[in-house]
Amino acid sequence: MSDIVTPTCWYAGFTRRWHAGDSAPWLARSGDRVDGHGARMAVLALHFWGDGASRELLAACITHDLGEIVTGDMPLGAKANPVLRGALAAAEGAALDGMGMRVEVSGADWRRLKFLDRLDAWLWAQHHAPQLMEREDWALARLDLLTQADALGVVL
Repeated sequence: MSDIVTPTCWYAGFTRRWHAGDSAPWLARSGDRVDGHGARMAVLALHFWGDGASRELLAACITHDLGEIVTGDMPLGAKANPVLRGALAAAEGAALDGMGMRVEVSGADWRRLKFLDRLDAWLWAQHHAPQLMEREDWALARLDLLTQADALGVVL
């Protein structure tokens, strides 16, 4: 038996992504995990904003989904229901608080975080299941990303 206690936040990174939703048949076995997703987002933040990427944004990229250890990764469609979205946010927020991993960000960084979250998902899907890009939902997601990128001053 080891005397080293493994922090819950370390385990939380193992939470699998893409296990639900209508893209799951193509992406559930792609090996994506919360820790990889957060790290890719932080790398993208550095790519787009360099030194302008705040410490809070980078920390939020890495930690924002760790609360999914208690809920799992819920598809965007599930979060369209305001009651479910609120319940998920409360449960995930409580988990982040319990791990000491909640990161507060400014409004500008919140927009950047949401953009990076969506962009990483889109890039992952494009790389691992390019056939999904022909679907209307993914085509609309692409257009939304281009609009967000323009608003944020980012060139995709």
